[in-house]
Amino acid sequence: MNMKHILTAEQMRQADEAAISGGVSAFELMQAAGRAVADMAQWVAPDTGRIVIVAGSGNNGGDGYAAAKWLSERNVRVTVVALTDPAELDEDAAEHARMAELAGAKIRPACETSDREFLVFWLNRAMLVVDAIFGTGLNRDLDGWMREAVEIINTSDRPVLSVDMPSGINSDNGKVMGAAIKAEWTLPITAIKWGHWLDEGRLHHGNLLPPADIGIDLSGIAAETHVLGEKVFKALTPPSRPDLHKGSFGHVWVFGGSQGFTGAPRLAAMGSMAVHTGLVSIVCPEDVYALLASSSLEAMVHSDSSEAWPVAWKKADAVVAGPGWGLNQQEALRMLLCSDRPLLLDADALNMLAAQDKLKSLAIGRKAITVFTPHAGEAGRLLACTAAQVQQDRPAALRRLVDLLQGWVVLKGAQTLIGAPDGRLWLCPFGGSRLATAGSGDVLSGMLGGLLGQGMPVEQALAAGVALHAKAGDEKGWHRAGQLPDKVAELRDAML
Repeated sequence: MNMKHILTAEQMRQADEAAISGGVSAFELMQAAGRAVADMAQWVAPDTGRIVIVAGSGNNGGDGYAAAKWLSERNVRVTVVALTDPAELDEDAAEHARMAELAGAKIRPACETSDREFLVFWLNRAMLVVDAIFGTGLNRDLDGWMREAVEIINTSDRPVLSVDMPSGINSDNGKVMGAAIKAEWTLPITAIKWGHWLDEGRLHHGNLLPPADIGIDLSGIAAETHVLGEKVFKALTPPSRPDLHKGSFGHVWVFGGSQGFTGAPRLAAMGSMAVHTGLVSIVCPEDVYALLASSSLEAMVHSDSSEAWPVAWKKADAVVAGPGWGLNQQEALRMLLCSDRPLLLDADALNMLAAQDKLKSLAIGRKAITVFTPHAGEAGRLLACTAAQVQQDRPAALRRLVDLLQGWVVLKGAQTLIGAPDGRLWLCPFGGSRLATAGSGDVLSGMLGGLLGQGMPVEQALAAGVALHAKAGDEKGWHRAGQLPDKVAELRDAML
């Protein structure tokens, strides 16, 4: 699958140190980064107007000075507005500043609040502003002149290309550190960072460009986190032999439904059918059987008091348990946990696990594939914390869930995360607030169960299903979760 690394600030620092230990100097890395920034600046702004690079004092600023040198050598008019005294730069950044000036770049210090009008003057002359103020190491709130400079850039009408991170965004959690650049484009250096996607970071990076390769080898870094790419959808291509029939595409059983919550299992069944599952059955309590049976044309519906399903479900290709189920289904859940069928646990199935350690132990001890799909509230109940605490550090919460449950975990929400039992993580870059509507998670559970039921390897099933669900959610023309499965099916067909 086409995945891209996601690194923390510490992992990026380790990668830099490993490259330097391997014989590549910090000066050379800065030079390569500067060239990549210069190339991208000319790509996003191919006209011949002035480029203004606003530089800080660290490595990110050094990248900006290096970019100024490359641009000047290409006869592009460049001004570097230095927010800190160039005389205070470290050796490598200072040398790049010297080379930039020799190549023809203007270097103009603007180091305090009294230089406000000077910064505004140069911004007004810019065709493009390059933000090279802070990189991945920012761990404090901006204040004083630095905060004011960021706010001045944001209020200008000039497009901004940020180097590595929009300055002011924490590269590990995406939080705004007092103030942050709102960029039109962001060029990650070497790899994408968590802050590009988490919290407010995803609102500040604009168009996130492919990471610049500056010669740092990531093979020695424990970067087990990746971003899902378009190639995950190749797994959705069905076999095309003419002798196939509905039984060739799996039989998924959905256990759910209760008084007041009959829509959830129906939506799960519809989600499963949207990814072309051959057969879908629903098992529900007796008191909602008539409603579910009469409203589910394609799914087979069984009352939990009937004698037809207790043998048949054991041949299921995958089972989805929990949508709208209620909290009094412990015995049925225990039966499913003791089975050898691929099992996806959602909604009330997760809430019952959180409430009963014996059920949780059964889930942890399963040998068959087990997938848990909590939203932040359900994750908080499993981790004995609040939903807000889960949201504060979603990657950490996901890792805790994987450690706790010893299975595959899909942590739903803005930029859904997938965790594997071996520690690998994936982030879904697709999807938005359109999916924040009741029932969309039930559709996802059914989709994932359907792909598992068709025999797709669990890694591919979760990656493709999560990405397809998110992509469909971005489509226009739907407003209710009941309309989402049709969007899923349409989008899937368009990809084939």
